[in-house]
Amino acid sequence: MVVTKLQNFGGMLPAVDERLLPDNAAAYSENAWVYSGAVTGINVPTPVYTCTSDAISKVFRIPKGYSDNVGDSYWLEFVNPDTAVVRAPVVGDTFKRYYWASSSSAPRYNTTDRIIAKQSSFLLGIPAPAAPNSVTVTGGSTAIVVSRAYVCTYVSAYGEEGPPSPPVTQTGNQSGNWTITLPAVGTNDRSERNLAKRRIYRTITASNGQATYFLVAELNIPVSTTATQVYTDSKSDTGITGAGQLQSTLWTPPPALSGIIAMPNGMLAGWMENELWFAEPYRPHAWPSTYSVAVEYPIVGLGVIGQTLIVCTQGFPTAATGVNPASISLSKLSAYEPCLSRGSIVSAPEGVYYASQNGLVLVAAGQIQNITRNIITKEKWQELAPVGTLQAARLGTAYYAYGARRLGGFNPEKFNMEKFSGDDYSGARRGVLVDPQNERVAFNPLADVDPTANVFNDPWSGEVLLIRSALVGGVKKSVVYWINTADTNPTYELFKWRSKEFQLQNRRNLGVMRVWFQTTATSPELNPTPMTGLDQTVGDDRWGVVRVYADGVHVATRELRESGKMFRLPSGF
Repeated sequence: MVVTKLQNFGGMLPAVDERLLPDNAAAYSENAWVYSGAVTGINVPTPVYTCTSDAISKVFRIPKGYSDNVGDSYWLEFVNPDTAVVRAPVVGDTFKRYYWASSSSAPRYNTTDRIIAKQSSFLLGIPAPAAPNSVTVTGGSTAIVVSRAYVCTYVSAYGEEGPPSPPVTQTGNQSGNWTITLPAVGTNDRSERNLAKRRIYRTITASNGQATYFLVAELNIPVSTTATQVYTDSKSDTGITGAGQLQSTLWTPPPALSGIIAMPNGMLAGWMENELWFAEPYRPHAWPSTYSVAVEYPIVGLGVIGQTLIVCTQGFPTAATGVNPASISLSKLSAYEPCLSRGSIVSAPEGVYYASQNGLVLVAAGQIQNITRNIITKEKWQELAPVGTLQAARLGTAYYAYGARRLGGFNPEKFNMEKFSGDDYSGARRGVLVDPQNERVAFNPLADVDPTANVFNDPWSGEVLLIRSALVGGVKKSVVYWINTADTNPTYELFKWRSKEFQLQNRRNLGVMRVWFQTTATSPELNPTPMTGLDQTVGDDRWGVVRVYADGVHVATRELRESGKMFRLPSGF
């Protein structure tokens, strides 16, 4: 008697021919969850937040407290799916600020209180003011004549100081009254940058001839945006040496960064084109140009492992290492593995993952490897995974990703309504679950009816959040979903699991197949009506007539009549 028993189910190994697969591996496994050895569908995601419109493709969650309820939160919404958000790496930040950047807008920031109140955000960085209009000297009781340079800086309402203005130099009596006239502050600078004060500095020249700027005064910016401001400095040199020196000489605003990421030691890193930029440690508003470095290829995105910044590019990746932005060293990695999707980059304890044309790449400890090379071929990887638009997250030990929609466009060379193209949702309905650390789970395609706009890990809980389009009250909205793998009574996704092709050594009469399964309160009702149209033919041998009693997810019994040389267990086993 021939007995074939399937148990301890696994995922797909598309790199291996179906006939050579391990007995428990799948020839096809869609939406299947096989971590326990049994095969079920992945938990249906739980909706936790409805966005203001269908255009929203990225959100950032701010918890209301320490509750584990993901839905009990405030939310930042963004149209660009690749918007990167970080929390202020500032000691004792009473304002609880958040910073973000994307390829479609300049870097911005806001405080938690303003986010809750739905107040607008501010442009990141403090600009340099115009030079003082004039410096004049009157009076004086000594015969000592000195030369001084005066500069001023802007300071935001949150104490962020920017670079100094061009200096204005004047010579006069040391004990005289030095009157500095400051220009008006423009409306855009005042409102967009949240400027509140400005500081006046002047030079003191040491005996060795070196001049240093010291703080003279801090002034509130006038309410009027057209009014100049006048300050008279009569302080002695000894009276200001204890007030503090000018520190913000190089603290310029960031350029038009495409994204940012947080690193240890209070550093933020960002990029534009092939340039890598760093913020002053613990001062996320200040991005000195002297810290910027360039890599060979255009940068796609960044990941972090320990003290190392992994720069994923359109060519060779680069590792940037250092504990201070003034001493960053670059190391070009040897393998040519271009990053095909910014959203595919996932930072994990074991390294940084991203999708290349060859498979899923892991960069760790200065080494790079295609960790799916034994699981899936390059051709199958590009066929089954929408690698060009992947948005990914870490689900347990697995790499969980969906494609994102591609926006439509217009051909300016054709003035024809037919030349408008709508959004492409094909990739947004396909995804992958890959676990290269678990050989049995391996590779599993994902499919969903509703298009997915984004997939990412919540930074507060590590949970996987998705954004999908759905009808809410008859209106199409972007909805945030949570994959709750800890749900004790979940509803499962419909799944498909098809076994390998078994080949017997000789002809045997296969009489009965039996499947053991369990139903839950959320399982569809069993339908006792046999499915039809399942006659199969191999060559000239009619070898299987299968009667299936199924509920769409589970299969009760299958009977095969007539002998055959080989058989396949169809979906459900």
